[in-house]
Amino acid sequence: MFTHNAVFEEAEFSRLVRANKQVFVDELLEYNASLKADFLLLGVRNENSVSVLVGIQQQTLVSDLSDYPLQGSPCEEVLQHGVCAFSDSVRSHFPSDKSLQKIAAEAYLGAGLFNEEGRNVGILAAIFTSPRPNIEEHKPGFSANAKLIATRLQKYYLEFRTINNLSLLDEVSSLSKTGAWEYYPVEDKLFWSKETYAIHDISYKKPVSVDDALSFYSQESIELVEHTFAELIKHNTSYDIEVQILSASNVKKWVRTSGKHELDEEGNVRRYFGAFEDITDYKKTMILSEERAGRIQNILDNINDAVVSISAKGIIKQCNDITLSMFGYAKNELVGQSVEVLMPEPYASNHSRYMANYERTGNAKIIGTGRQLPAKRKDGSVFQMELSLSESTDLGEKIYIGVVRDISERIAAQDTIYNLAYTDSVTHLRNSQWFQKECKDLILRAAIHHEYMHILLLDMDNMAQINTRLGYNNANNALRAIAEKLLFIIGHDYHIYKFAGDSFIVLSKKTYKKADIHHFNASMIENALINPRHYDVDLSGVNVSMSASLGSAIFEASKQNYERMINVLENAVKRAKKSAPFGLCHISEDGMEELDRYLAIKLHLRQAVAKDELLLALQPQVNHSGETTSFEALVRWHSAELGVVSPADFISIAEESHVICDIGNWVIDETLNALKRFIARGLDLCVAINISAKQIVLPDFASSLIARINYYGIPSQMLILELTETALVVDIETVKNTMNELANYGFRFSIDDFGTGYSSLAYLKELPISELKIDKIFIDDIDNNSAKKGAPIVDAIIEMARALNVTSIAEGVETQEQVDYLTSKGCNRFQGYYFSKPQFVQHWHNSELG
Repeated sequence: MFTHNAVFEEAEFSRLVRANKQVFVDELLEYNASLKADFLLLGVRNENSVSVLVGIQQQTLVSDLSDYPLQGSPCEEVLQHGVCAFSDSVRSHFPSDKSLQKIAAEAYLGAGLFNEEGRNVGILAAIFTSPRPNIEEHKPGFSANAKLIATRLQKYYLEFRTINNLSLLDEVSSLSKTGAWEYYPVEDKLFWSKETYAIHDISYKKPVSVDDALSFYSQESIELVEHTFAELIKHNTSYDIEVQILSASNVKKWVRTSGKHELDEEGNVRRYFGAFEDITDYKKTMILSEERAGRIQNILDNINDAVVSISAKGIIKQCNDITLSMFGYAKNELVGQSVEVLMPEPYASNHSRYMANYERTGNAKIIGTGRQLPAKRKDGSVFQMELSLSESTDLGEKIYIGVVRDISERIAAQDTIYNLAYTDSVTHLRNSQWFQKECKDLILRAAIHHEYMHILLLDMDNMAQINTRLGYNNANNALRAIAEKLLFIIGHDYHIYKFAGDSFIVLSKKTYKKADIHHFNASMIENALINPRHYDVDLSGVNVSMSASLGSAIFEASKQNYERMINVLENAVKRAKKSAPFGLCHISEDGMEELDRYLAIKLHLRQAVAKDELLLALQPQVNHSGETTSFEALVRWHSAELGVVSPADFISIAEESHVICDIGNWVIDETLNALKRFIARGLDLCVAINISAKQIVLPDFASSLIARINYYGIPSQMLILELTETALVVDIETVKNTMNELANYGFRFSIDDFGTGYSSLAYLKELPISELKIDKIFIDDIDNNSAKKGAPIVDAIIEMARALNVTSIAEGVETQEQVDYLTSKGCNRFQGYYFSKPQFVQHWHNSELG
């Protein structure tokens, strides 16, 4: 095979001379008729020798050709210095050249053959058996003849490559079902490649105009195609879209088409060009694959055991809901991770060696048989499982299917290794299992006497960063040192335990009647536990400062149980973290009621979508003329058990789990339904939808959204996706890639509550953003005096939007003064109660709009 170089090299030199040997023989014979050399040789450089390809002895072709060593030969001089000539006694100049000695050579003339990169890849040599005093006269002609041969070789090489490349291109295009197109705007000429004609099922080279090409697109795709093609012509905006066509044979096909532009030397557009790929089979496969995956997942989620599929490399590919609840992970935390995260030591460390041995020998102790093994949850706790492992294949790839059953309760009495190990290995404190046992005993005794208990939960701040910065060993040493200090300061009235993760739990050994609970002296121990000096530790001479946050509560034992107490303390820690480092939150009776409300919302919110309790409201966004140009979609919840629940109460709770994604999907579907009705009324209105941080990083978010708008027949530009600044920084690379993919499809993006998050202009300017929304907190700064003193943050955001060439929209506009100020500063659009409060979607369907 020929290489992809633009010039011929030694290998191509040899092949081309052999393929066109007669041409070169004729030329050399004709040339030698005037040169009258005894030997005329054409050879290719072959490392330390020259391989003779054509040899002429006087006027006869030599058939017995061999390699000619370079070292100590005149050819070596040629390769080093160019054209070389020796009029006589050449053998005495090169005594080690046996070939010259053999043929009794007297004179020599040689010239190198150079490729177009100036590299000497061959040689033309003439040898005379008698002196040639006038040999210098032949040097220019000899050199010119060598250049002529090199030029001919380059011509042959390019011709060969062109023919091969064209054939290869047609073959690749046919195999990949990918064609090409070109449009020359000056001549208004459109050209298609052979495969593009084939995709459209029309005769090759039949003239095609732009209107002809557009006529093949489906009604659902025509607007997108016309828009993207118009943008390409008008703004030279490249595109890459997936659309449907109806071929000349009335066959519906999915195609992927792209477009770019090319400028001439004056900077004017010379042509537009792109690719045209038939992706029908791919689309069908994707749809079938999604349906198949959905059916399998439904089956797996209805099995009572955990089911995990694992690749041959030990990577978790899929799991059911029972797996997630059993091991304590969210799906995005588990899928894609090594199965070793589910194993305690030493099983995790030995797993790769065990799998390598099985792949090598086929000898497995667990494949096809059930076996009891320890397993590890996300929180580090270990439980006993019964594992059944089988081997299978998926799309030709070997996979392993594991079925896991939690048997820890069944063997609790016998499992002395894990269930009787009550000491934390790092801090050497009693662990959470021991705390649970002692706490439940204390609850029972205190409840009988109607007494109160004091419990505190202390959680280390930013341990993930500390682990990364110090390394796990040093971080564990620091944690151990802190535990020793805390053990010393709590005194005799309290016990301290190592709890889950990087937290400690402190339990008062004493209980008191309500009238005597002041004896707990809660503030004293709380202040002692979060005293910063207890968190300065020395690690091998290096001082490290750490911190913690504390949740504290005094419980009436008769009204509580262990699980509820832990929930209260964890909620207290969550609040304390808001004022970290060394945050403190003491839960009072009011706090207990608030927690009950939180838990009730969290419980019933999971069923809100299934019970059809959510409602869609739309709040209009208006321009300077007061005309409604778009809406923001807002979700409302009327719970059968809790009544009307404010979004301020339930959205933040939904954000804690995948429930926010379920709500987000519901809002998308309802919004698309609303847009469909607007379109039916002839209204061209956009709707902005809030997208959560959890939702946009889902692997299938972009493809799912595109599939939905195609299903509802809604143009992508009618949907604006609102992201908070916080959502942007969750996983900036994933978010950026998703935004770019959707932007290429025509979606627009808005940054919600701008100025309240963590945006960096360094990446904000690179994202496909169409709109900045000014948060209500800044709009509230505008009052009657703003005309004099101004609202600097509002001004800055509007100027930033102008600099980024995006639209600015103000939220929470409630007064005429705010409208006037914002208008004077160049804000583009407004939203707020001054214009309209959010109304349920049916209200807008019955209203006059447009």
